[in-house]
Amino acid sequence: MDNRSFKHNHQVEYSSQKTVNINTIVEDFKKTLAAIGASEEINEEVNTYLKLVGMQSCKDNPSPKIIKTNLNNAAGILDEYITQTLNKPSKVVTEWINALLLQKVDYKADVSAGNTSLFATAEENPITGQTPSETVENKTITADTETKKIESYYKKIEKLTDSGNFTQALENYDKLLSRAQKTGNKEIEVKVYLDKAYIFDVNKDFSSALENYHKAAAVASKTGNSKAQALSHYNIASIYDEFGKVDPALNHYYAALAHDGQAENIKAQSQTLNDVGNLFSSISKYKTALEHYEAGVSLTRETGDLEGRAFLFGNIASVFKNIDKDEKALKFYKKSIECDLKTGNLEGYSINCEYSADIMSRNNKLEKAQNLYKKSLDAAQKLQNRELAARVLEKLNQNSLSY
Repeated sequence: MDNRSFKHNHQVEYSSQKTVNINTIVEDFKKTLAAIGASEEINEEVNTYLKLVGMQSCKDNPSPKIIKTNLNNAAGILDEYITQTLNKPSKVVTEWINALLLQKVDYKADVSAGNTSLFATAEENPITGQTPSETVENKTITADTETKKIESYYKKIEKLTDSGNFTQALENYDKLLSRAQKTGNKEIEVKVYLDKAYIFDVNKDFSSALENYHKAAAVASKTGNSKAQALSHYNIASIYDEFGKVDPALNHYYAALAHDGQAENIKAQSQTLNDVGNLFSSISKYKTALEHYEAGVSLTRETGDLEGRAFLFGNIASVFKNIDKDEKALKFYKKSIECDLKTGNLEGYSINCEYSADIMSRNNKLEKAQNLYKKSLDAAQKLQNRELAARVLEKLNQNSLSY
């Protein structure tokens, strides 16, 4: 058996008294990934979720819930790899992430700093791959060598994207794309299209983002890359969803579900089902929303994804709350809270307690409402989430409840 170490030798020390930017967490995660030495397939899957974290963190108002979900998905993949490698259960990465997210985290990416170089040495240009000493006679190289060079150049340019140097990254992606197309390297072509789409998405150039996501899906379909097709369709759906384009959003969400099914990516399917449920809920098609949420819950039981299940239970509860079925709403908020307690998700716990208290308050059960608001407030204060704490405190005052 491979007796490798999975200790976090590069782990950054985090202090509860100091705000940690999400950039630092992602970079530390990448160092952990490198230290583990997982397969290329595992690395790609983890990096897919880390890119989703990056995309969300660059938004004007990033969602901590989405960021945490993707970080935990990435951690779960590594723990599964460690479990299989060592032949014993491991939750080391998940526990590390959960503990880390209890600290004070700034979920808005800081892109003001970063290395602007092309990560090239004096001996080699990252795009041409040629050294000064090369002549016409020795320019002929084997396909394997060319593939390795292209992959190496892609990784160097990818670092520009990760550090927020989008202009330089796009310039070099275009050059690399041309080279990949000439050599028939579809795998790199797909990655470049996805990375370009990501940059445009982050910068709110949604037309260009959609164009590149579509191109990524088209190339991935030629090679049977189900994961890339699923990711492309999911991101297309998310853009349409954000702009209230229901039909195209649903078409692409369902395409993502189909491709994730082929790739046996059950966690991704449950997340997509949750998003589809949210879409139907937003247009008051509550029965259809519940059907999708329940299907998502079923999948989380297969994967043991408690955090994903907490989101789904919370959304089911919100549907029942919206249609004035308070007893059922409270039942599912309680289930969501139980999952939050098991995973240490204080934010989810706080929000679910707040919403449960809202129901108690409108049913004039003020003592129970007060207890739930207090639990919500305590959790919000531990998280140093001032916005959430202020909102709950205001509700306590509005209901003439003491704290």
